[in-house]
Amino acid sequence: MNDTEIIAKFIKVERQNSELSVLVCCISWPHSHEPRSNWEIAAVLPLKSSSGEIDSKIQNVLQDKQYFQTCQECQRRNPCGWMHNDGICQGCAERNHGVVY
Repeated sequence: MNDTEIIAKFIKVERQNSELSVLVCCISWPHSHEPRSNWEIAAVLPLKSSSGEIDSKIQNVLQDKQYFQTCQECQRRNPCGWMHNDGICQGCAERNHGVVY
């Protein structure tokens, strides 16, 4: 997944009252076979923000290691919920390290 696809799937901007909220989809695993998605507010902007300011804030969220990390093996950015640990994504853990999910 490239950054454009990640933004389309995991980041959205919504108007909430008198401001714009940048939301990010956070993935957790309450059970090993069952992921849970939850939209969290990652940033807030004034309602009159320009498209450039909004795009800049979205890029900041995309770069935030609290929400997304880059796999050291495949170099792909992933939501943190798709990472096996801080350095390796779940796909590389399965392919290269024998991890079974």
